[in-house]
Amino acid sequence: MNPAADPTPAPREPGPAWRDLDLPDAWPDRLRWRRPRDLWQLLRKLVLRRVGRVELPPALPLRVALPKYLLLEFHNLPNGNYSKRITHGYSTGFDRVMLGEMRRARAALAACFTGSRRVLDLGCGAGYSSQALVAAGVPEVWGLDASPYLLQHAARQFPQPRFVQGLAERTELADASFDGVAACFLFHELPPRYARAALDEARRLLRAGGRLAILEPAPEQFIGPPYALWRAHGWRGLYFWGLARFVNEPFIRAWHRTDVPAWLDTAGFTLIEERTLFPARLIVAERRGG
Repeated sequence: MNPAADPTPAPREPGPAWRDLDLPDAWPDRLRWRRPRDLWQLLRKLVLRRVGRVELPPALPLRVALPKYLLLEFHNLPNGNYSKRITHGYSTGFDRVMLGEMRRARAALAACFTGSRRVLDLGCGAGYSSQALVAAGVPEVWGLDASPYLLQHAARQFPQPRFVQGLAERTELADASFDGVAACFLFHELPPRYARAALDEARRLLRAGGRLAILEPAPEQFIGPPYALWRAHGWRGLYFWGLARFVNEPFIRAWHRTDVPAWLDTAGFTLIEERTLFPARLIVAERRGG
């Protein structure tokens, strides 16, 4: 894909220096994990899946108010994506839990943007997909996420991307300011109407002909029977089948019911490619003009 001949407008100033910002402690950060009562508070959510709602600490720097869906304890994480300790553990342990498969998938996602000058990583989390875009040679990478804690981990690990806090469905970035938009494991975590709003937002942010690349969990691990996964992927197939049923993903079944080609088409995108990188699925589309 060729970048625009003329420079696209700057999205906006990236905001605070997340690396050095003093973020407030959330309730999991105040626990002493060697104390049985405190350890039980964590294990009942992580293992027993007694999930609830996030408690935001006072003075947390937020550019926008967080909608209710973001205040759910996704993935059985105590306080979700809103504490120093939990987000650090999740961001460093995710690739291990995924058996290293996400490195390959992120590289494939980033390779979709060869020739792009400026790419937004929508829902960047701790920045691993943003850094994959840097490694693929994208000169200017922006990462956007709702969680200041994840943004801080991202900025401390990866100095080159520009990280901003905001919502995937309402970024407040400039129109047509990106050659590409990447989204790694984002859309299945959004309620359907917010997923559609985030798709519309991606179209607004892209110049005509710009590329959208989405990485999502492969549907086989949710829809197919376990013996089919065993035949296709061996013990890893069964592992991901079980993992998909253990973690708290409130909106994932709605995502897997989505007719993706039609969903993209009605938002003004043309589907270019769709392939499985088990346990992930890569979807690539192009923004139509107008």
